[in-house]
Amino acid sequence: MRVPRIFIFDIIDSNDEYILDRDQSHYLKNVLRLKTSMKVRLFNGSGYEYLGIINKISKNSVNVAVLSKEKKHNESPLKVNLIIAISRASKFDYLIQKLTELGVSSITPIQSERSEIKIRSKDQSKKIEHWEKIAISACEQCDRDGPPKIHWIGNFSSTVTTRSENAKFMLEPSAKYTLSAITKEPKEICILSGPEGGFSPKERLLADEHGFKPLSLGPRILRTETAPIVALSIAQSKWGDCK
Repeated sequence: MRVPRIFIFDIIDSNDEYILDRDQSHYLKNVLRLKTSMKVRLFNGSGYEYLGIINKISKNSVNVAVLSKEKKHNESPLKVNLIIAISRASKFDYLIQKLTELGVSSITPIQSERSEIKIRSKDQSKKIEHWEKIAISACEQCDRDGPPKIHWIGNFSSTVTTRSENAKFMLEPSAKYTLSAITKEPKEICILSGPEGGFSPKERLLADEHGFKPLSLGPRILRTETAPIVALSIAQSKWGDCK
């Protein structure tokens, strides 16, 4: 049986004892059916993974005795930051999960003129927390060092005008430019992906003025939940750790 991985927010070290929270404890006890003396792996995005054994199971908690720590580096040498127009809940949840598995560095959700969904300011915190949980779960499964950063929901203008990456691209089906045309290997890129109806002419012009090159992913029109995944996959295979 594969030793389960659990993401924690705290700093720990060898010989520590760590008490998992209620949800994590429920998962280990009632979903995976783990018992005392069984192994788990803890990680917190620090670059280390901690091997431990369960030494106590209570009604609402599981105690883990940390045995050792191991240096771990499972992140891509390519930093990919994605700016994505918000789509319907199930589609965006799927995107968060798959982009995390593929090694995205950060995700910035935006509301553009043609976005399907508008999220009120008072609901942002709840949404971000929901997406972070999806990213953490995907991170635990795929063996990443830590989850990607999920930024607060921004508007199109303030987001695209403040990006500092040297390599910036806007996914555009009609574009002639493709990733294969890039000869210089970047260390960090930013990819802008639009809603189902695409970006408005005003938005495309603003992105172009701030260095976003229109980028095609091929002759077929891809869904909003497919295009960012394809773009990230191509970037990772060309410059990242999927060569």
